[in-house]
Order: sequence, then structure tokens, then C-alpha cells
Amino acid sequence: MPGSAAIVSRYGKRLTTILLALAVLAGALTACSQRPSPEALKGPAKDVFSAVQATTLAVEIRIKNSTTAAAGSTAADDMLGEVESATDEVEGFTAPTEEEKSLRDDMLASFATVSRALLHARDALTAPAGSPQPGSPQPSGPEPSGPEQGQSGSGENGLPQVLAELRSATDQLKALMTKAGIQ
Repeated sequence: MPGSAAIVSRYGKRLTTILLALAVLAGALTACSQRPSPEALKGPAKDVFSAVQATTLAVEIRIKNSTTAAAGSTAADDMLGEVESATDEVEGFTAPTEEEKSLRDDMLASFATVSRALLHARDALTAPAGSPQPGSPQPSGPEPSGPEQGQSGSGENGLPQVLAELRSATDQLKALMTKAGIQ
């Protein structure tokens, strides 16, 4: 039956093509699940570092009363999205060795610290200039003047504390990046 050999040959070619396509797809999926090497962590770490730097700048500008609460909190909120994306990316890395697992876990812990600082920054930036935080004492006497006495950036609305928290989170991330060889 010469016709049946042609049919089997056609099905054989199709089967080979399908198997080859599946092999390529499996390779691509395996490549998507990266290992948490310094090179793979470089992008997410730099994204988070940029996000915390941008939020720090927003807080500094707000302390100087050079921006609005809405602009500052929007910047912090946008940067939270960047940290969330980077965190999702790093969580997707497979860590077959203890060293890689430790590096991934340290990076995720640092990202969580940054995320907390960004949340606090967003909340503090949302507070209108000069408004005290709930539970803080109300000043008495004449209207205060300057950032040290109740305006934006004073201890009453928490921006200096948030700025310190952001800088601490930045230092922690920078130290981890240096330790991991991420430049």
C-alpha cells in the first residue's frame, strides 16, 4: 500500500513538528524561571532602589513645601507599584541551592522593608501641610512659622521620621546589592 506510507509519513512529520515545538516551549518556560543570581536580581534590585530614591526625593520636596500632598502621595503610590512588580519577579525565581535561596530571601526581605517605608511615606505625604498626626498635641499660642514648627515636614506630620525610614531602607538595600555584587 503505497498510499498508507505517505499518510504515515505526513503524520510522522506533524508529530515531529509538534514534539519539536513542545521542546522549544518547555525550554522557553524553563528560561523564564530564572535562578536568583546577582545578574538576574540586578534589574529588580535597581528598580526598587530607584523607587525608594524617587520617594525619598518626593518626601524631601514635601518637607520643603515645594509640592502638594497629592503629588507626593501619587509619586509614592507609583513607586509602590514598582516595588510590587520587582517583588513578584524575584518571587518567581527558583533557588536550587542554599546560597541562591538565601540571596533571594534577603532580597525579598529588603524589598519588604522598602515597601513598608514607601507605605509610610505615602500616608505621611497624604497629610496636608501643617496638619498634626492623630493623637499629637495641638500647638497653642501664635501661628508657628518654618518647617520646624508645625508646617510641612515637622515632627507633627511624620515626614522627618519617614525620611529617616526611607534612608535606612535605602542603606539596607544598597548594602545587600554590594554584598551580592550588583553594581
